[in-house]
Amino acid sequence: MCSRVAVERPDLLPDPVVVVDVDEDPQVKARWGDHVPVTFVDGVLIAYWFLDRDTLVSALEDGPNPVPVVP
Repeated sequence: MCSRVAVERPDLLPDPVVVVDVDEDPQVKARWGDHVPVTFVDGVLIAYWFLDRDTLVSALEDGPNPVPVVP
């Protein structure tokens, strides 16, 4: 998803985009392992399990709208 937006709207993405491998950090894996991909914009959770292009672009253009956090 991010690569598609990077081609279409490179002006929206920070440099660098930070990608975290959930399996590399036991604490992150314990919290998010069953809910990946997990996507944050400016530290705000905007999506988990599925991220569509419109949600990502909207968060990058207008600021993130938080989603409910899973248990």
